[in-house]
Amino acid sequence: MKKLLFLLCFIGSLAGDLYAKDSFRPRTKKIIINTETDAKIFVDGKQISSTTTKIKVEPWATVNVRVEKVGYITEERNYINDGRHELPTTDYIKLEKDDAFESSMITDIANRDIDLKTNHTEDDSWKLIARIITNNFDVIQISDKTTGYMCTAWMVKNFKAATIRTRLIIKTVNTDPLQYKVKLISEIAPSGTSSSHDESFRAWDRLLRSFDNVIPELQSRLNK
Repeated sequence: MKKLLFLLCFIGSLAGDLYAKDSFRPRTKKIIINTETDAKIFVDGKQISSTTTKIKVEPWATVNVRVEKVGYITEERNYINDGRHELPTTDYIKLEKDDAFESSMITDIANRDIDLKTNHTEDDSWKLIARIITNNFDVIQISDKTTGYMCTAWMVKNFKAATIRTRLIIKTVNTDPLQYKVKLISEIAPSGTSSSHDESFRAWDRLLRSFDNVIPELQSRLNK
């Protein structure tokens, strides 16, 4: 008997919840979205060509809006029409400048092998390379003169929306004439990522300005 009463109470409660939900069914909401000039608006993943758009949020639905612009941090918002979240009739999505972008430059020397010729002896070249690298990087992780291989530790810089890591690798590719290949690796990951989480990083086609002169300096001084 108790089980039956419990079951009836449960069914009654469930029916009451469903009735209440239906009674307070939210209305379809229309929201005008405005943002920065030249920004791209994506509504539920689909790009909208204009920087001003109108979205419709059906009852019990969620609409995702993402705004992107080169040189700015991407902004994303969810508009939830469940009767509990207050939705505006207009919304301006302001973008914040990307400090990683402002501290870097587009380049064609990052993440590719570059030939490095020298007019010095092997010993002098190695000393000169080490001197230039230590002026730009905190730690040389590997330095093997016998095999002609040198690699720095990652230099990591955190920004508001990204973590940037940079390292330099030099290896001997020819001994007569003496020639090296140098590679300046520049990678990006979400802000706060540890430099050891390799799977979170991807190659970045930009280079922090603090490293923009490393390869030109190597080329210039080794060729003297």
